[in-house]
Amino acid sequence: MVERGKARGKVIQFTPREKPKLKKLNYTDPAQKQLRREREQQRKDALVRSKVVKNVGIFVGLCVVAYLIKSLL
Repeated sequence: MVERGKARGKVIQFTPREKPKLKKLNYTDPAQKQLRREREQQRKDALVRSKVVKNVGIFVGLCVVAYLIKSLL
């Protein structure tokens, strides 16, 4: 054991009802971070994909309407 004269570091007194003086680090497992990133990326891809499908549907609908108008005239 280290002698008292040679001890290093700072001792923080513990009192149960007092606000903690130490910072709490928000540790997350690297695997959890990776899963969260992948889920967010999938969500973004799904949003982009739905917008593309909607816009293509609108474009095809307009083309059909233009073709019908052209064929009737």
